[in-house]
Formats: sequence, C-alpha cells, structure tokens
Amino acid sequence: MRPVWRSVLPDFAGQQFDCIRTTSRQKAQAKVKPAEADIPHIFSASRVPGFTDGMLWKPPETLDELYGPLEKNLAAWRSGTAYTFTVETSELAFVGRVALRQTAQDRIWNLGFWTHPEQQGRGYTAEAAAAVLQLGFTRLGAEHVEACHALWNLKSRRVLEKLGMTFVKRVPEGFQKNGVWMAEDCLGVSREKWLNLREMALLNEG
Repeated sequence: MRPVWRSVLPDFAGQQFDCIRTTSRQKAQAKVKPAEADIPHIFSASRVPGFTDGMLWKPPETLDELYGPLEKNLAAWRSGTAYTFTVETSELAFVGRVALRQTAQDRIWNLGFWTHPEQQGRGYTAEAAAAVLQLGFTRLGAEHVEACHALWNLKSRRVLEKLGMTFVKRVPEGFQKNGVWMAEDCLGVSREKWLNLREMALLNEG
C-alpha cells in the first residue's frame, strides 16, 4: 500500500479539513501558519549561493532580519489578504513555504513557493502547492490562480505545469534583482479547468 500524503489546512470557521492524496513519497504536511521556529531553516536556505536569485527578497545578513517578514505574513493571514504555509515532512523536517496571495483583481490569487535546497527534488512542495491551490478554489472563492517565475527557473515551471497551469504572458520587466530587471513567464489556471482536471484525476484513480 502506498503511503498517504496529508495536508491540514484551515477552513476559516475555526475548524480544519484534510486534503488527502496517495503518493509514492514520504508523508508531508502543510502547517497552518508560519512560525518563529521556521526562521533558522529559512536563514540556512538563504546561505546557499543563488538560492534567492529568482525571488523578490535578498539573503538576510542576520536571523533578526527575518522576524519582520514573519510578522508581515501573520498580519496578512489575519487580514485575509495572503496565506503562507510552512511545508514539512511527517517527521517534522522543514521543507519550504507555499503562499497564496490576493491580487488587485477580484477573485484572482497569486501562488508562490520555495523549497529548502536540502529537500529539493523530492516532490514535497509540488504536493503541498496542489493542496493550497485546492484551498484557493474551494475555500477562498478564487476564479483564477496565477504564478510567475524567472525565465531560467524551469524547475518551478514544471511544478506549475503539474498543477494544471498554462502559459499566460511574458513580462519583460517582472522584478528587479541587484538593480537589473528580470523577465518572467506567468502561468495560470481557472477554477473551471482545475475542476475538470480534478475530475479526470479522480476517474483515473478509480
């Protein structure tokens, strides 16, 4: 029997619901909120050369610099504008982060994620991102979820394609890194398409 992958996510009424998928990989889960205990893991990931090259943030020089972003994540959670999840294995090993954020457009959310270099290539973040995407469509009322990646970041693109996302547009000036504009490709998936893909997957499992 294959092990069961479980992600526990909030339902915004004080309850919890389970997103359960079978997988050939180890068990993993997405914790409800980021926590102070994540900070050493984030700092260690940022020590790896090139880790933040495709991200908007720069490597912090000290652990203390990470407390501000943590407070912003928690404040966004309380306001309902963004939800950041810590991904970990069932053995409580830190894996990375997955986040879902409101955009300026109604019912359109943005998905983002990163994986600690020590955990890359194991499929954990892709599984967690799939559960968070489900949260967006089933609990947050999203009609479309999008995500963007630096052109050279093909690993992230493959994760997005596994989620059912397809190419939407190229943004020549996606974000600035060290004073240089980085081009991005943006992918997305609609709620209707996600539901169709989900139904097809259930049929194939049956």
